[in-house]
Amino acid sequence: MLPQPVPSGESRRETGLARPQPAGERWRHAFGLLRDYWTSKDWKFAWSALIVLLAFQFAGAWLFVLMNRWQQRFFDGVENRDVAGFASLLTAFIGILALQVAFETIEPYVRRILCLRWRLHLTRTYLDRWLARNRYAEIERLRMIDNPDQRIADDVKFVSDPEVGTLSILLSLVSAVVSAASSIMILLETAAPIRFALFGRHVAIPGSTVVYAALYVMASSVVMVLLGKPYIRAMMRWQHREADFRSNLIHVRRNAPQIGLANAIGAERLSLRTALQNIYLTSRSVIRSLIGLNAANSLYDRIGSIIPLFILVPRYFAGAISFGQVMGGRDAFQALVPQLGFFVHLYPRMATQISYINRLKALDDAIDYERPAGITATVGTSAAIAVETAGLVIRRPHGEPLVDVGDWQVRAGERWVIRGPSGAGKSTLLRALAGLWPDGVGRVALADRSTAMFVPQRLYLPLGTLKAAICFPDAPDDHADAEIAAMLDTVHLSHLADDLHALRMWSEELSPGEQQRIALMRILLQKPDLLILDEATSALDPANTQHFHDLLGQRLTDVTIISVVHDERLHRYHDHALIIADGRAVAGPLESRS
Repeated sequence: MLPQPVPSGESRRETGLARPQPAGERWRHAFGLLRDYWTSKDWKFAWSALIVLLAFQFAGAWLFVLMNRWQQRFFDGVENRDVAGFASLLTAFIGILALQVAFETIEPYVRRILCLRWRLHLTRTYLDRWLARNRYAEIERLRMIDNPDQRIADDVKFVSDPEVGTLSILLSLVSAVVSAASSIMILLETAAPIRFALFGRHVAIPGSTVVYAALYVMASSVVMVLLGKPYIRAMMRWQHREADFRSNLIHVRRNAPQIGLANAIGAERLSLRTALQNIYLTSRSVIRSLIGLNAANSLYDRIGSIIPLFILVPRYFAGAISFGQVMGGRDAFQALVPQLGFFVHLYPRMATQISYINRLKALDDAIDYERPAGITATVGTSAAIAVETAGLVIRRPHGEPLVDVGDWQVRAGERWVIRGPSGAGKSTLLRALAGLWPDGVGRVALADRSTAMFVPQRLYLPLGTLKAAICFPDAPDDHADAEIAAMLDTVHLSHLADDLHALRMWSEELSPGEQQRIALMRILLQKPDLLILDEATSALDPANTQHFHDLLGQRLTDVTIISVVHDERLHRYHDHALIIADGRAVAGPLESRS
């Protein structure tokens, strides 16, 4: 099972253990998702498309009025047996139908293109912010929120969805307001006023059907809000569990060989079943919370379809309005109720969108979160100094001291080995040098970060061809195939020369030893001035380990090296040692290089 986020404010709010942030802050965030795109470099298209879509909402109301007038004339003609006027009515219907088809073809096209470009902008923005300032690493290290990748990929997609997303809801609101005005205009022509006495005076309120529709919608809206709150909380928990299950499946797929060798299929099956059971339990909560919403919506629609007939038919029997006006008034009322009841009908969609926006709000908060100043990582050192620290004390994420490094200098060209028991903080020190571990106090400085290279024990291999994995982070075209093939032979990987342009999951296909020789190729290609190795030869046999260090000595004679190693036989490739023991680091020359 995936580790759950630390009990921070956002994770507690998402699981319903803490009160949500103030509504004003949530609204500002939701508005910011729209504003960010409509003020971007794509603003000309964004505003042009939005204006076109708004114009379509007014056009839709105008078409509704045209069709309603046509229906009134049609039913009156049927009642009066007006054969002569039937042809003109048919011609008018064809014209209205053509306009409606054009509207229903063009409007969705413009809306989908706009939403697609909005999603592209939002996703790029989140990716840039997530990857900036090492936020991607910090969020994972502290488990600030669950599944930031799913929020960027899925939540952004659903927020910008052209059919059910935020923009679609806003356009529906505009359409509802405009169409409601049109429906009210039609109803005022057929509805009798509401008459009553107040303090001895006769009062008449025009448009009884309009008033009844408004009262009906207001009462229904209150009911929907009360029924919808549990649904929002249930949806957020469901999204969390779905993302966890998907991450578990990916974890199993990526670690299939290790799981098989450990005969751990049963344990992983149990973990997956537990994650699936969590989905089942949260899905039941969603289903239960929908019972009230669905029942209220169904009752709302059915009652709304019969109310206008009870209001208008008596006036028809009294001869005050025609049969065509009854049918037109009924259609106008049935259109007005969902327009006034926009909130009622769209509340499930709105609640779902709120849950997605809340999850993006949590992502934004995690990206923008600034921890109190700890270890300061800078660029620039004294002359002939490659790495230096000042008053450096490294702590664990929750504050416990890990290792006191103090003041330490590595001169250009020196080769240091970092020694100490497992868990002493050796790899964490390397992360601090890279600026990836801010917990603690003091300062670390590199002479030039752009010429430094960090090589972890487990190499990162990007998706793509083998050549792309070897050349990373350079582009594959920066190096000739012949150069790469010759280097494969140099590091004893000549059997891979024919697969340079093969697309495979190289992180799964290559053995740990092969991956560490790929790391050696990257070092030789990039020729760094500062090389920091974290158990970079732990998976190599003695012969290839010696070959690894011999090549470094031959090809990179002036490189500064800092290595974390456990094998004392490798000390001979270094001239200084930083020994970590009992929470302190002591620097000095290496005792023996034999």
